[in-house]
Amino acid sequence: MLSYQHGFHAGNPADVHKHTFVLALLSLLTKKARPLTYVESHAGRGLYDLTGAQASKTGEWHSGIGALYDRSGLPTPLARYREVIARWNRGEAIEQYPGSPCIAAGALRRRDRLQLFETHGQEFEALESAMTPFRQASTRRHDGYEGMLEAFSTPAPHHRLVGLIDPSYELKDDFHRAPTFARRLVEMVPDALIMVWYPLLKSSVSDFDPTGESWRSVVRFDAHGDSHRMVGSGVALFGNVEDMQRPIKVLNRGLQAYFSETASGD
Repeated sequence: MLSYQHGFHAGNPADVHKHTFVLALLSLLTKKARPLTYVESHAGRGLYDLTGAQASKTGEWHSGIGALYDRSGLPTPLARYREVIARWNRGEAIEQYPGSPCIAAGALRRRDRLQLFETHGQEFEALESAMTPFRQASTRRHDGYEGMLEAFSTPAPHHRLVGLIDPSYELKDDFHRAPTFARRLVEMVPDALIMVWYPLLKSSVSDFDPTGESWRSVVRFDAHGDSHRMVGSGVALFGNVEDMQRPIKVLNRGLQAYFSETASGD
């Protein structure tokens, strides 16, 4: 079993990019009457202790949510994301960081549903605890790809399916498997919308296969240290986003502006 634990990386610049995108996209979709079922393949703990041993060991969150938290004049999507983080910390200094399951649960309505999959034993136990306040959420210790396939094979009546595929990329094959699987899900359920997150690694061209994507957002940032290979973050959308083109472009412009400023040290 793979050993990846996101607690070492929670709140880093890639999380800022990914979670701002998740929040903005769900906020757009919940403006419509149709209920949603949000399905996540690699859910992790759901909620992360930034004062704990894992986050303290790497300190990656300081250049991510830490750098953004006290910044003024943020583009609207990032300002809304910051407000979510502030609510989880009661507006005070950051001590905990909500992962995508908690961010999604807070953005969805009571009639919407969440299905969350995680295979790591300790991470799954923490996920169950983090999701206790959200009655519309179900958690399962199960392979995320298999779980998503089951969810998309038997969708809830009248619900629109929205998915996040976010593996650790410990296996190089995930750069091909994740987008291939997203395309398969959209073929199964044509009105589904799938987000796939992936890292950009230095000294190499990304192995991510963009075939079939309908939109992509890519940001770049400094590697956390000499031994770190990640220098950017990508989110690819699969499915029909024609009716959301304008707000997604606005979202991406805001993300590009913020990460360009931080990269230049402004």
